[in-house]
Amino acid sequence: MLRSHVLPFVADVFWEDENMATATTTFRWTEKYSVNVDFIDKQHQRLFETINELNEALAHGEGATVVERVLQKLVDYVVGHFSAEEALLAKYKYPAVASHQAEHEKFTKAIAKFLEDHRAGKSGVPVSLIMFLQTWLKEHILKNDKAYVEFLTSRGVR
Repeated sequence: MLRSHVLPFVADVFWEDENMATATTTFRWTEKYSVNVDFIDKQHQRLFETINELNEALAHGEGATVVERVLQKLVDYVVGHFSAEEALLAKYKYPAVASHQAEHEKFTKAIAKFLEDHRAGKSGVPVSLIMFLQTWLKEHILKNDKAYVEFLTSRGVR
């Protein structure tokens, strides 16, 4: 039941092969997500791994058993990745650094709310979280992060 609602929605955008057996279907890091900065790409790849952990659990009806751990990993991701990315953008005086930080703040608040809802025993957190993260990958990494690629590349950042 859960799979029939979530998986087709996500598969349209992020899954390598819609015809694969669902248990092996994952969010797939590809070069289209690369921002050409090695340490940022590695951090983004860890985000994919965390999302895949939740996705696999949902695929097996076990989303509730991993959501606390996944949310904690996302909190850790926020602390490490966002500060590193923002510092890099500030160092090179990226003109849109303030709006980028604002996007990070929205993500941070959303993750805090998911954590609060989970700890309050609200149902549906794992499904809502995977849908939120799917949108984040599409909207933030593929748009907001990609917007700084040329800027940083032109300054020799790799």
